[in-house]
Amino acid sequence: MIMKKIILCLGILAISIPSVAQEATSFEQKAVKLIKLTAGQQFEIMTEPIIEMVPQEKREAFKKELAESTQGLYTKMAAVYTESFTEDELDKILAFYATPVGEKMVAVTPELTKKGMEIGQAWGMELQPLMAKYMN
Repeated sequence: MIMKKIILCLGILAISIPSVAQEATSFEQKAVKLIKLTAGQQFEIMTEPIIEMVPQEKREAFKKELAESTQGLYTKMAAVYTESFTEDELDKILAFYATPVGEKMVAVTPELTKKGMEIGQAWGMELQPLMAKYMN
């Protein structure tokens, strides 16, 4: 059950992040930078339970390969951002994240994500009786 939730969260994260060609343009690099700022920490939080399932003696190697695969994820997802935003818009968004408020947003996002996941899981549990009511 928890693995299904993790996979669902990773899928949702993948939809909410961007994709880049092999030789990234400046525009694509900006999209990747934004993804790393806004979703990189969330991805790390969501993969923590997966990492914990790997035997301790293999964890470091797994984390290294996971980090390498994360780069590919960011690259693939940059296309979503470059389709949705102009380069000028990405510049403005990145400029916001360079401000004190933007930096705070990046800093508090991991905690917000963890708390949001806990709230979402509790809500999902609360929905089970409602779903059971309509499944019969």
